[in-house]
Amino acid sequence: MLNIRRKIAETLGMKASTATAIPDGPVSDDWFGRDVCRNCGAATPTPYCGQCGQKAAHRFVWRDIRNESWDRIRLFEIQSVRTLGRLFFSPGTVAREYVLGRRAAHMHPLKLLLALVAILVLLLAANQYFGHYSYAGRDVVVDRMAQRVMAFANWSFSLGILAIFAGGWIVLGRRLGYNVIEQAILAIYCQSIILALIIINLLPTLIWRSPEFILWHKSASQYYVPMFKLLIVAVAYRQFFLIEIKSDWLKLFSACLIYATINWVLLRIYAFGIFWLVSR
Repeated sequence: MLNIRRKIAETLGMKASTATAIPDGPVSDDWFGRDVCRNCGAATPTPYCGQCGQKAAHRFVWRDIRNESWDRIRLFEIQSVRTLGRLFFSPGTVAREYVLGRRAAHMHPLKLLLALVAILVLLLAANQYFGHYSYAGRDVVVDRMAQRVMAFANWSFSLGILAIFAGGWIVLGRRLGYNVIEQAILAIYCQSIILALIIINLLPTLIWRSPEFILWHKSASQYYVPMFKLLIVAVAYRQFFLIEIKSDWLKLFSACLIYATINWVLLRIYAFGIFWLVSR
């Protein structure tokens, strides 16, 4: 089993030097103040690492939303595949490594999110997923609502980010000294893997496109997809905040409960907003 896990890690690009080990403790400015590359562990007397090429890492602040997001907007690259591979098993660990400086090894969270949203929108357009419902063609208002849902789909895909962030911030926000941007990175990575899960779940609808199958798929998905989402968020919280299940299970449970509640409320607000737009 150990050999199998090692081979999987090497295939996904997870092999790393012990010099790059991420510390099990609070985030601090001192960690970023040393002239050491936080991606490969080499000494970095210059702004860029001479060994791996990564720019010297610093703590995330507000201006990084602009600089890190739009200056490097290349959506599809092999790095995204490696990042997704690790996110499936270690979403919180990937986010923690990225926050603590190992950034050349992972795709930028917003780039990954935008790529997955684009793929999901194309997939939904191809299978006409929102175009199949029980009262299709029978009620003008319902038909218009379905059209609006598709038109504003990008917003609904992003609502989970707010819920994930809120659950972590309210319950675990001060646990390891993460700032707002650093916790937002966890939320974006976590939502990215949730979108990847939704994409995988929708793939059968590209093969079986009958309205009957799609209606059945919608009905079945509403039971198991939320459970998978909650599991992903729970694993991400535990890894990112270094939670010990035996001693801190109540905090983890509370964070997940807040996430699930806020996510439910936001989706209901989104649905109400769609209804309001249609009924105007």
